[in-house]
Amino acid sequence: MHAIELKKRAIPEALALGPALLERAEQAQAAHVALSLIDGSAVVLGAAQRAGRVVDLAACAQRGIPILRRATTGTAAWLGGRGLVVTLALPHVAALVADATPRTLLNRNVRPLLGGFTRAGFIAHYFGREWISLRRRPAVLLGFDVAASGAVLVEAFVGYEAAIALPEEITTESERAVDRFLGKKPASLAELATDAPLDLERFAHALFEGLRTRAEPMSATMTIASEELDTRPFAPIEHALDPVPEGLILRPAVRVPIGWIEAAVEPEGGRRAWLGGDVLAPRWALARIAAREDAGLSEIPLEGATMADLLACRDRS
Repeated sequence: MHAIELKKRAIPEALALGPALLERAEQAQAAHVALSLIDGSAVVLGAAQRAGRVVDLAACAQRGIPILRRATTGTAAWLGGRGLVVTLALPHVAALVADATPRTLLNRNVRPLLGGFTRAGFIAHYFGREWISLRRRPAVLLGFDVAASGAVLVEAFVGYEAAIALPEEITTESERAVDRFLGKKPASLAELATDAPLDLERFAHALFEGLRTRAEPMSATMTIASEELDTRPFAPIEHALDPVPEGLILRPAVRVPIGWIEAAVEPEGGRRAWLGGDVLAPRWALARIAAREDAGLSEIPLEGATMADLLACRDRS
């Protein structure tokens, strides 16, 4: 595995690490990991979430909160001050854990994260879906994407001063209707550090070393310059329909275990279509399902909904 130096990064730079490391993992056929210290407030949407269904854009604008979109699918994370972003890119799903399969992508590949957090002082558990518990409180938000080549990107978001849950005052009614954390109250690292105040940088270094030791053999730490990171796809979102392609018409959202699936279609019998929402699934697979080119997709990585749910939402539209 190749480790990228731990450093402070602007939030868009931390998000841009995802595609950059995924490309490196594919080219080198080796896993890559990076940990970024971030500081600032932002909503970080999943790659397939429609902005206006999750957050109130006017409320965010009034408070000066940017709405960003990451490369991985899943649900939104709140970054409210200092925090951490972990980026893990693999050439294939079983690069770190030999028995990992598309259907156990997160279950197996969060193990280095669990070990890293535990080594850093917070006992960590993963009970499925899109978050990790630290000291029995939801504290780490997960997302993933899988390239058509099979390369895997996993991102993890954790807040130091604020928990990962979106503040209610900037969310929509449909977002507030979802129990994102199964009745548990998310916590920040500062809140969880009950024994003594937590030094975030020291914690980050301990977590990074924990990740390194859980993913041997480890090469020397590498660097990646800011100018190597393409932050343009991670500019603030300004439109409620983003990322629905222009000219498509939304259909009613469908409830699934993780939250919502949405579809949009071209009017008057057009062939273009879009499928998205809170589900964790490869972006290319969602596009193929929307285009009714879903033959052979039964074994794709999928969390928070079933293939039947995706097909039902598409066909309902």
